[in-house]
Amino acid sequence: MSDNIHVATFIGKVEGLKAASLHAQYFEEYLYLSKYVETLKIITDTVITNETTLPSNVEIIKLPKIGIPKIYGATKIAFYSLYPILKKNEIDILYVRTFSPPELSAIWLSKIIADLPSILVLPGTWLFGHPSESRGKEKFYRWFLRRALDHADKIVLYSRLMLPEVLLYHDKLDTTKITYIHNAVNVDRFSPHGEVSEYVINLKRDYRKCLLYVGRVNEKKGVGDLIDAFYIVNKQLNDVILLIIGSGPEKYLREITKRIKDYKLEDKVFLLGPIPNRDIPSFIRASDLVVYATREGEGIPRAILEAMACGKPAVATRVAGIPDAVINGLTGYLVEPRNPKELAEKILKLIKDDELLRKMGSNARKHIEKEFSYQVVVQSIAQLLKDLAK
Repeated sequence: MSDNIHVATFIGKVEGLKAASLHAQYFEEYLYLSKYVETLKIITDTVITNETTLPSNVEIIKLPKIGIPKIYGATKIAFYSLYPILKKNEIDILYVRTFSPPELSAIWLSKIIADLPSILVLPGTWLFGHPSESRGKEKFYRWFLRRALDHADKIVLYSRLMLPEVLLYHDKLDTTKITYIHNAVNVDRFSPHGEVSEYVINLKRDYRKCLLYVGRVNEKKGVGDLIDAFYIVNKQLNDVILLIIGSGPEKYLREITKRIKDYKLEDKVFLLGPIPNRDIPSFIRASDLVVYATREGEGIPRAILEAMACGKPAVATRVAGIPDAVINGLTGYLVEPRNPKELAEKILKLIKDDELLRKMGSNARKHIEKEFSYQVVVQSIAQLLKDLAK
């Protein structure tokens, strides 16, 4: 049942679930949101492919794109800001789910010029780099961020645990504008039942358990810590494999590959690169638990939620909003960041106990259904949009 509100939002690329990026998940989430609004305009400057039949109330607005490196950013800011202003009679509210400077500029310029209300979602606690970083580029981007935070009518954080770090970027932020709504996952697509990856099953043929990481492969995500922890695990149990799905900087990938080789784990650790989002559920179902060693700068990582929705427990670091999803001792285990030894201990505790693995996986699924599903979270977003658009 839709409410009579007209919403505009943004996305970096329209590329469907064949893509391996967050754009695919955001687009899927927007289509679910469209059930609750009269019209939804999805603004972008890049349409790669869209294999989905759009609902009749959804329109993709493809803005001009000037692909000259030195002026692309400035022209994108201009186009993204101008569209809502020029179409203010067709838009009741802006919903900003991605926060690059073009979307951020659209919030504050649309408010100043057209008095358009807006909701800004902050998906993490590293907003254009670590809080201590203050180089030219970061300063420039954070200037846009502070303008948007000041002019947004509501700011959504995934967890109360994120607030202290967010305030490091804007210590004068009006915290009365903040509301807390979790990140969300499609529990119909990510479920314990469905296709299982034959690729993973074949890899597991000679092994007992499979650990899985999905996300960016970089230092901030603690992938090196994960490799170190797996080395400890492998010394105790040599029938376990680790799959790492995701892309990262070439230099870091070379470092990780060398570390795997130095540990003589080439036949146990598999760097699979990016995989289309539509295939991720089958990889999760074929694995036994998800591991997440991120060091800092998170919200509530969607990859953890997706694995838990598929009935897999998580061993993850106690960073930002992760404890809202990974309830220590119930849906998985929490460990301190940068502590491979503790991470390995919790992994071993789970994979040595099949009944505990099954029980925590079942608890994880129930927890996601109750608090992180599209049905729960997107309805909350829709209600917030409706309240502000009145």
